[in-house]
Amino acid sequence: MAATAVFTRLPRADLNDLVAAAQEDDPQALAAFLAANGTSVADFDYDGEVFSVLLPILSDDYDIELEASENETVAEIAEASQALVFIMTAEDQDKYLEALNPDNFDEEELGEAYEDFTEEEDEDAGEMMLAGIAALHTALAEADAGHVIVVTVG
Repeated sequence: MAATAVFTRLPRADLNDLVAAAQEDDPQALAAFLAANGTSVADFDYDGEVFSVLLPILSDDYDIELEASENETVAEIAEASQALVFIMTAEDQDKYLEALNPDNFDEEELGEAYEDFTEEEDEDAGEMMLAGIAALHTALAEADAGHVIVVTVG
């Protein structure tokens, strides 16, 4: 079954409650908390698992490090959850919004990077990776001093 990527704008003040929700016994508590307290800010119609490839490629090849913000919070959520979770902040927006403009990326180049990383061929890889970048760009534009973007893939 394909993983779903969800991009939620959440008040920064709710991060501690987000961690508490992730630590509940109910595996749906994290998603329920985000749905109840946040706003969806981007759509991604492909398998969310592509982010486990896209994020390291963005970091290594493009110096776009989206998994560094709110490390302590993310670590606590990751420990309690099986999902890939990362948080994008206004600081990330200042650093990376321009760099994440999908026009800055070549679909064919992204497809090759995907295949190099996974050692698997996928004719839709470039398209998926570019769609992931577009979703990240759209979501990151919604961050501000009082709100973060919580990205969950699971």
